[in-house]
Amino acid sequence: MNKKINFFVFQDLPLKYAPAVNVWMFVLTLVSGICSVLQVYVVSDFIDAALQTVKKATLDFHLFFALFLLMLTVAIDWLAPRIQVILRQKSELRLLENYRPALLKKCAGLEYTHVEQGKSHDLISRILKETEKKWLDIYQAMLALLKILISIVGILFVIAGYVWWAAVLILLFSVPLFVYSIKSGKKNYQAKRDTSIYSRKYWYLDHVLNSRECLNERKLFGYSDKINKKYADTYYEAFWIETKTQIYWALKTKISGGLSSVAALLIVITLIQPTLAGKISIGLFISLVNAIFLLTSQMSWGLSRNIDTLVTGNEFCKDMREFWQLSEEDGVLELPQYMENIEKIEFRNVTFRYPGTDFYVLKNISFTMNMGKNYALVGSNGAGKTTVVKLLTGLYTDYAGEIMINGKELREYTKAEQKGMFSAVYQDFVQHALTFRENCEIGDLCNAVSQERIEELFKQFELTDTVENFPDGYDTLLGKTREGGLDLSGGQWQKLAMVRALLRPAKIRILDEPTASLDPKMESEVYQLFQQLAGGKLTILISHRLGFAKLADEIIVFDDGVICEQGDFAKLMKKNGLFCKMFEEQRSWYE
Repeated sequence: MNKKINFFVFQDLPLKYAPAVNVWMFVLTLVSGICSVLQVYVVSDFIDAALQTVKKATLDFHLFFALFLLMLTVAIDWLAPRIQVILRQKSELRLLENYRPALLKKCAGLEYTHVEQGKSHDLISRILKETEKKWLDIYQAMLALLKILISIVGILFVIAGYVWWAAVLILLFSVPLFVYSIKSGKKNYQAKRDTSIYSRKYWYLDHVLNSRECLNERKLFGYSDKINKKYADTYYEAFWIETKTQIYWALKTKISGGLSSVAALLIVITLIQPTLAGKISIGLFISLVNAIFLLTSQMSWGLSRNIDTLVTGNEFCKDMREFWQLSEEDGVLELPQYMENIEKIEFRNVTFRYPGTDFYVLKNISFTMNMGKNYALVGSNGAGKTTVVKLLTGLYTDYAGEIMINGKELREYTKAEQKGMFSAVYQDFVQHALTFRENCEIGDLCNAVSQERIEELFKQFELTDTVENFPDGYDTLLGKTREGGLDLSGGQWQKLAMVRALLRPAKIRILDEPTASLDPKMESEVYQLFQQLAGGKLTILISHRLGFAKLADEIIVFDDGVICEQGDFAKLMKKNGLFCKMFEEQRSWYE
């Protein structure tokens, strides 16, 4: 995909991804525009032929031929917009099939920092929302303007052949309409930007008022009325910003449309004299009057509406261009390449701060972890524990110092090799709306996951009864987001995530507070089971609750971005330092 998106979507979109359908839309627009000009002559010829027939009191071939042409142009005029609707639907489907995968592939390959940063995350959200519809709105607005242009030029040529100054007058009145349309388009887009903050707020409040996740608290605390009032206030604030913009736009176009109508009336009055003098036939006069008033209607509303769409679309194109210019990571979409042996991980004087911030999360830390041992990273919120995992798994690479794996710097490994080193379960693990079996299989896409291994792990984590109680066993669809899906409890989802992690044949296993919703004693038991099943691999455990630390061969204590203590459980308790203090505060949880 070309990273530079041009405003001229004829070249890039949607023609690039749905060429045949959209070429037909373009051809249909040309035919329809030319037909609207020909109608002036066809209607004129039919009226004149009808009058001659009445005058002669006899039917002739000319009348039937004129009637045929009139019916043909009317049929084209009636069919064109309806065919356009069908073609648009087909075009949107083609874009959905061909263009959206390119967008999603781009998103999947973005550097992790773009996903975490608010500005780029908002940009990605805007880009992915109704993208196909927005492109087609722009394309159809351009086609509509092309048709209007054909109609204006054609009818002006007809008028200019009889009253040249009338054609000039229509052109002069079209200029302010064009200017007002551009200004209103910019104001509308700015209004959308101004209301975006309010929109995000009332969308969130709507989620609080209606979502399943907030149901228990809504009923318990009874805050619906209060939140509903806040939602209404926020919604009306956004509503009035948009309404004032629309009123401004309507007044401008209405005034311009009124002036155009006055001009059209003056032109019609002017055409009466040459008609009475016989220079213009009655049929042509009636046809021109109809065309002139239709033209002024198109110029006052159709022109404004389509230019407004294009101005808004231009801002969307800028967003799209910015999106395609976001940096990507090489190899991020490759499947993992598993290493046969990992002996040691070593952090050497590693310092790191998140992009766009001045605060150092890690400050010159150094430690070593060896294969076959269990390590616990502990500390308060913001101490640096999870940041260590993010660096280790390659989510951020702009750190100072070195992270050595088997004596080789982490950044020198390919992305496939980095992904093949680790298997992880995070606190915000995903509850995939897939079957039990599919939830397990995505843990290792490089190899076929055996049913025997799945059943063995389900038994270890006490999930067998859960599966057997569902109608389709391992093929039961999970989650409430899809029809027919059945939900699990929080603890069951957590265990399923751990099964998925254990099915991945990586040498390093990471548990980053995935059991936060379990009670402390149950958490320690789950950690112990996970370690047993990990079988001689390097395990990294992270939790605020320290009962699990007894299971670790070594505990690394973080405080304000530095390592303040390190050793096994007995050593740190004997030292009576920060870890001992933290553990004593939680001791009652485990007794």
